Amino acid sequence: MFAKIFKRVSILTFIASFFLCLIIIFFSAYCIYSGELTQKIILKTLWMSLFFIGTTLLVSLSENKNLNQRFGAVHLLSFPLTILLYNYEGTFDFKKGLITLGLLIVLNIYTTDLKQKQPSGQIFLLGILITCVSFFNYFLAFFYAVPLLFFLEPQYRKRKNGILLLASIFLTLQFLMAVSYLTTDSFFYGRTPTLAENPFASMSQNVSETPWIITIIFSLLISIFNRPKEYKFAVGKNDAYRAFQFMLVWQIISILFRSFDLYLGNEKWILSIIPTAFFLGLAIEFLSKDRLKNSVIIMIILVGATIKLYQHQLISF
Repeated sequence: MFAKIFKRVSILTFIASFFLCLIIIFFSAYCIYSGELTQKIILKTLWMSLFFIGTTLLVSLSENKNLNQRFGAVHLLSFPLTILLYNYEGTFDFKKGLITLGLLIVLNIYTTDLKQKQPSGQIFLLGILITCVSFFNYFLAFFYAVPLLFFLEPQYRKRKNGILLLASIFLTLQFLMAVSYLTTDSFFYGRTPTLAENPFASMSQNVSETPWIITIIFSLLISIFNRPKEYKFAVGKNDAYRAFQFMLVWQIISILFRSFDLYLGNEKWILSIIPTAFFLGLAIEFLSKDRLKNSVIIMIILVGATIKLYQHQLISF
């Protein structure tokens, strides 16, 4: 059933993914608000579904620029499943949406197939985008690791590329500071989160995070021990290789953010949704038999739904 529908990237799979997102987000809202769904909540559910299907579109196209391909189709399924497993702690506001969109654009720029050309333009654009994103939260500057990954490849290790990266950061920061001062009388936007003195302490005290932490650990194990051939640089699929590389960096940063309480707001694990969905998709794709895939997917849905109902005290054991 699920394995057959999400076998190839197509318009049909995007439609199926959208409705699956809609059902899961609607169910999550039902649990969070104890069944009291207003018109405002229903409209918000619809907009979140559209946002997440847009997210899956950007991630799928970063892996494979063409439709009607089997490669990458599984992520149109793994994203809705991850939303079901995710431990909602607050609201998904406009600022978080902008940060997510900025990081997805960074992903698509980073996964451009260079065909042996110098990535000078990509490095400059990445510097601009990451500076804009980190202006919301200074610790998002960890994502400067992404353009620096180009320098791991000897053919791109050029002085010009380093100068372009520094210039893009400096010029963008100056522009954002000027705009912020003109609009808020302050050179910097918002406030800076405080670094936690005791890492992991708050996680150990919050039992409701346990299922999501288990999911995160599982995704890390998948990233270490299961890298399909499409995601290896040797086969020439640079876009897929870089997508895998970027998602691994993103997942590590999301763990640092939660461990040290670096995120502003209540959503402590918000950064981890997209990379976790990415690696969960690889785990599902690893299963060769469609019957086994369907069984695992149904099990994830049942477990995720049960956890949601239990966490919001709609059922008890």
